[in-house]
Amino acid sequence: MRHTMKKVLALALCLCFTFLLVTACGLKEGEKGANIHLYLADFPQTLDPALLQANSDTTQLLTLLFEPLTRMDSDGKVKGALADDWYEEYDKVNQEYAIYFELNESQWSNGTGVTADDVIYAWKRILSPDTESPYASLLYCIKNAKAVKAGFMTSDDLGITAEDDHLLKVVFEDAKDFSEEEQNKYGIHPYVYDEETFEAACDRFVETVSNIHLSPVSENVVKRYTDYVAEDDKTRVYQWGDYSAASIVSNGLFKVQAFVPGHRLILERNNYYRYDEDNAVDKYVTPYRLSIYYYEGQLRYSTQEEHLRQEDYQAQRYRDGQIYMLSSFTKDTYNEFKGDMKTSSTTNGYAYLFNTKNIPEQEVRQALAAALDRNHIVNDVTGTGEIAATGYVPSHVFNTDRKSDDFRTVGGNLYADYNMDRAKELLGGKKKTYRMIYLIPDDFSRYNTTQYSTKTQLTNAVWNYNVYEDIANYAVERWAELGITVKATGMVYTDYQKALQEGDFDIIGYNVVMDSTDALAYLAPFATLYSGRKVAFDLEGFGSTLSYSGLESADYDAIIDRAAYTAKASERADALHEAERLLTDLCPATMLFYYTNNYVANSKLSKIGKADYYGCLNLEDLNLSDWRKINADEEEASKAIDEAFSEAQENSKAK
Repeated sequence: MRHTMKKVLALALCLCFTFLLVTACGLKEGEKGANIHLYLADFPQTLDPALLQANSDTTQLLTLLFEPLTRMDSDGKVKGALADDWYEEYDKVNQEYAIYFELNESQWSNGTGVTADDVIYAWKRILSPDTESPYASLLYCIKNAKAVKAGFMTSDDLGITAEDDHLLKVVFEDAKDFSEEEQNKYGIHPYVYDEETFEAACDRFVETVSNIHLSPVSENVVKRYTDYVAEDDKTRVYQWGDYSAASIVSNGLFKVQAFVPGHRLILERNNYYRYDEDNAVDKYVTPYRLSIYYYEGQLRYSTQEEHLRQEDYQAQRYRDGQIYMLSSFTKDTYNEFKGDMKTSSTTNGYAYLFNTKNIPEQEVRQALAAALDRNHIVNDVTGTGEIAATGYVPSHVFNTDRKSDDFRTVGGNLYADYNMDRAKELLGGKKKTYRMIYLIPDDFSRYNTTQYSTKTQLTNAVWNYNVYEDIANYAVERWAELGITVKATGMVYTDYQKALQEGDFDIIGYNVVMDSTDALAYLAPFATLYSGRKVAFDLEGFGSTLSYSGLESADYDAIIDRAAYTAKASERADALHEAERLLTDLCPATMLFYYTNNYVANSKLSKIGKADYYGCLNLEDLNLSDWRKINADEEEASKAIDEAFSEAQENSKAK
C-alpha cells in the first residue's frame, strides 16, 4: 500500500511539474512553440562538421546542430557541454599522461544515446588517411595521432578509449613512446612533461575540444549515407551531411527537419537533447523551429526580370517583416542597418592560396600579396564589417592562454610594409600570367532550375552578385598594375573543391574556417604531414600530405614540429610566431581579412543569447512575441511556396 502511494505521489508530482513547465513556456495543450523565420547563413555545402567548410557562416548552423565536449563562452572561458566534467591523471603503472572526460546523459536526434565511442569514431575518422579534414592536426597531441594520419599506424593504436559509455580517456603523446630512430623517421618530436607542463597541456586540450568540428558523429548514420545515391537523383553521389534531413543526425539543441538545396533549411528543436522522459516539454530549447528560406528556391516561379543577390532578397524580407533576424549583408544593406547591428568577433578569415608548384618564385608570391590593400578591400570592396588582416593567424586567437594578449597583438602587423612600390620591387619587372579561382557559393546546378537551360547560364545568372568575385576583380586590377595578367574564374562548389584538392589552380580564394583559439590550427596545415588531407603513399610507404599550396619547406616543418610537441606554453608560442614569420616570407598564402558575425533583429524577437567566443549566437531561448498569429499567417505562405516549388520540380522532370 505504501509502495502504491509512493507511485501515485510520484505521478502526481510529475504531472504537476509538466503542467508548470508547459505553463512557464507559455504553451497550450497540443502546441509545440514558435516557428521563427530568419536568415542565419548561406545554404551549406555540407553539414558534416569534420569536412572542409566552404562557407564561413556555416559555423553558426553547426553550433546549433552539434555539441562538442566543451564550449567557450564570450570571454573565452571553458564551460562544460557534452562533457560536464574532466580531470587529468598520470598513470604510474602504464606511465601515461591522460585526461578523462565525463559525458552527460545525452541523445542523438534519432533517440539513440551519445556515447564516448561516438567521440572516438569522429576523431578516428578525422585522423584516417582516407579523410580530407583540415582539423586533423588539432588532435596531434593524442598518442600516435600523427602516425595514424600518415598511415604508419592504424586507428587501433590511437590513444583514445571508452572506459565506459560516458567516460572518455585521452592519452597524450610523450617522449617515451618513440625511439630516437622512430622520432626521426616519423618526424615526431614528442612532449617531455613535468607537472606544470602536463597541466598546461590538459588546459589547452580542453580548449581545443570546444572546436565545433571535433564534435561526435553517429557512426551508423555516417556509414549509411557515405557514397549515397538517391532514388530521385541518380546523377549525383552524396556524402553524409549534404543530402537530406534524414541523413543528418545531430546531438545539439536542434535537428534538421528539412534540407532542400536551394530552397529551404528548417531546424527543429531536438527533444532528445538532454532527454528526460518525465518532461513533456524540452526544458533546454524554447523555439520549436528556425526556418530559413533561400532566394534560389523562388527562381522557378519568380516574375522578376533582374534576379536579386541572396543578401538583398533576405534584406527585403526583413524590411517586410517576413523574417525576424538578418545576419548576412551587402555593403549597402550593412550601412542601412548598421545603427541597429550587433557584432561579435570570429576566429575565421579569407585568404588567397598560391600554388607553389605553379608559382615557384618566392618573390613573385610575395609581390602578389604585397600589391593588395587590405584596408581598401574591407572598406570599399566588401564593406560588411570585416577586419583587415595583419597576419595569417586571425585576431582573437590565444597567445599562450586566454589571459594573455592575443596571438595577433603579440605577433604584430606582418603586412605593414605591403604596398604597390614594395610589390614592384619584389617582382623586378617580370611579366607573368596566372589563373585564379574563386567560389560561387550557390551551386545552381543542384536545383534543376528550369528558368535556365545550362549550367553556364545558371552560373552567369549570378555572376555579378558574388563578393568573392568582387574581391577577385579588385585583385586582378591591382596585379595588372604590376604587369601580371590574371584570369579569374568562378566555380560552383563541386568544381571548386575538385580544383582545390587536385591543385588545379595558380591562385585560389579560400575561406579559412578553423574556429580555433590555437595558432597551430592555422599554421600547421602548411607543414608536411599536418595538412589533414587524404594521404598519398610513395613507393617507400611514406605518407605525403602536403598543403593545398604544395609548400615543401624542411625549415618550416621543423618549426611546426617544435611548436606542436613543445609542452611549455611560452616556448610553444615563440615557435608559432617564428612559424608565422617564416610563412609570411615563404608566402604560400596571404590572409586578406578576418570575419565578424553581424546581425539585426526585429523588435518582436527577444532573448537572443550572447555570442560565444567563436562568434556564434545562442538561440536556445529565442522568443517571438505574438507568434501564434504570425505562425498561422506564415504557414499559409510557406505552403504556397512549397507547392509552387514542388510543381516546378515536376515540370522540370517532365521536360
